[in-house]
Amino acid sequence: MNQKKYLITPSLLNSWKYAISLENDYGNLEDFKKVLSREHQETTEVQQIGYDYEAFMIENYEETKNGCYQVKLSKNITTNTGNYVLYGRLDCLKAGVIYDYKYTSHYDVGKYFGSYQTLIYFELCPEATEFVYLICNNYKKGKSLEELNLYHENYMRDSLEEINVSQEIDNFISWLKANNLYDYYCENWESKF
Repeated sequence: MNQKKYLITPSLLNSWKYAISLENDYGNLEDFKKVLSREHQETTEVQQIGYDYEAFMIENYEETKNGCYQVKLSKNITTNTGNYVLYGRLDCLKAGVIYDYKYTSHYDVGKYFGSYQTLIYFELCPEATEFVYLICNNYKKGKSLEELNLYHENYMRDSLEEINVSQEIDNFISWLKANNLYDYYCENWESKF
């Protein structure tokens, strides 16, 4: 009998993490429910700047030129709570390094420390040894590369080995069940893979 599998993505887990973080005082649960529903959201101005920044970097940033862009990866994973499919789309993969272009209006050092994106992308791409976030907080069309505030956050695979992806998924699923959102998740996140 073919058992159903459900998608787990970095954006889903990061949305959950943000929604339940103490600094948000649980104020973002409604936004998280929108993520769970997979409602189509209009592209915001900040998101559009992020897309434009990514296109600019692909064309102009020497370190990632001629890499593999928008690499879609998936992996079946079974945990104590069920069967899932990890899914991600890498901005760039080049010579064993995963690059992710991030635009943010405000940047503090270590902003992406603890992001599920790093953990899941390393799980999806076993040949990668390093993950580099290329972060900018002042991108505007027409600016040159030299005019950008470009920050790097570098993470090595071996620094994350103590974090268990299966346990993180089980924590997420347990929270969904405790908050009566598990069925809603299952309705909207069934995997096609």
